[in-house]
Amino acid sequence: MKHFLPLLLNSDKPDVVTMVSACGTAGHHRSDAHDGFYATKSAQAGFSEILSKRLRPQGVRAISLYPPDFDSPDPLSEEPDTTPRGSKDALTAHSLVDCILFAVAQPRDCFIKAFHFEQV
Repeated sequence: MKHFLPLLLNSDKPDVVTMVSACGTAGHHRSDAHDGFYATKSAQAGFSEILSKRLRPQGVRAISLYPPDFDSPDPLSEEPDTTPRGSKDALTAHSLVDCILFAVAQPRDCFIKAFHFEQV
């Protein structure tokens, strides 16, 4: 981070977006992920939290996403993505990207710190 920070601070729109996981939230138990994954994601959540707190005074927005397990079609497929995106369907990678684009498009005084998603 120390080598990346000067570049970030010189940017017109300094944003850091981190994909954590619902496994990084306290009390989450709905995934079959390995214990090590839970530990790693909890550490990443803590790092993201302190990053947001320390960089905000410098105008850097740190945005974290905490998705549950989600559907991710093959990005190299030549077929169009037809993954259903209804209210009863699992979260999709496309929806996560839409959330990121929404957050970084907000005015610079709008600090969206995190997106937490409900699991279907």
